[in-house]
Amino acid sequence: MATYKFEQFKVEITNPIVSANENTIQLQVSKSTIAVDVLLETKDAKFGLLLDCIKVENLNYESYDNLMVRVNERLKDFEV
Repeated sequence: MATYKFEQFKVEITNPIVSANENTIQLQVSKSTIAVDVLLETKDAKFGLLLDCIKVENLNYESYDNLMVRVNERLKDFEV
C-alpha cells in the first residue's frame, strides 16, 4: 500500500489497485526500458496514465505477473 503523486493529476492517489494493459507495451530498445498503459483505481476514482522508463533486463515478457513486478518497481519513483 502506498500513496502516489503524478504531475498530471492534482491529487495524491492513496492505496490504489494497480493494473497494466499488456497489449499496450511500447519497447524503448535503446534504453532497455518499456512503457505501458497503467490504471490506478481507488474507491472514488480511476486514473489512467502511460508509465514509461520501466527498466527491464530484456524485452521479452513471460507473464502478466512479471510485467506487474516491473510496473510496481517503477511506481516507487512516484511515492510520497
